[in-house]
Amino acid sequence: MKIFMYHNIDIPLKEAKLKSLYVKPSKFETQLKVLKKLGYNFVKTEDLENNQKKSILLTFDDGFKDFYDNALPIIKKYNANAIVFVPAGLVGSFNQWDYEKLNIRKKLMNWEEIKRVYKEGIEIGSHTLTHPFLTKIPKERAKKEIQDSKKMLEDMLSTEITCFCYPYGDYNETIRDLVIEAGYKYAFTTKEGSLEQSDNFYEIKRIMISGFYSLPKVLWKTII
Repeated sequence: MKIFMYHNIDIPLKEAKLKSLYVKPSKFETQLKVLKKLGYNFVKTEDLENNQKKSILLTFDDGFKDFYDNALPIIKKYNANAIVFVPAGLVGSFNQWDYEKLNIRKKLMNWEEIKRVYKEGIEIGSHTLTHPFLTKIPKERAKKEIQDSKKMLEDMLSTEITCFCYPYGDYNETIRDLVIEAGYKYAFTTKEGSLEQSDNFYEIKRIMISGFYSLPKVLWKTII
């Protein structure tokens, strides 16, 4: 199984840095359309246990509003599934963790939009409260980021939150153990690779889909 990692489904503004984080909506739709024609299934996290061939899990980091505006209609059009990792303490705000570095403020979904996304069948996972480097803050604060975000999302959505995503892909054994202790079932990294190449369900590898990738490159990343 392959796990795709996306950030923004949108067209970047000229002043935006790291344009590789943006996949144009037309490109995203073409990717889903072609992969579906090739017999790939877009699965849910519960299917990680089965690890079926020709399966793809679509993951979206940070809970940007362009997911709601641009990605969701395309995902629904192709009867696909996805999970969005939300920094629960910043819902309705913007990318406070890196807007200076990226030279642009990117809107995050508000609670109403997140609830609508969830009702449409999209999974929601935790991306901490405030998107910190977890290994660079005190252990007790990291524990709070991991545990409190889970509780906040569960309270707002009235459902169990089973998935966690390490901000920046930053973690170590201590952080991983805090995620396990908090009661998550799965945790996702930014390490490149497939589910088969992952060490365990708390260090799941993914494939970043860059906005600069051509369709052939996306297909190549899918089959290798």
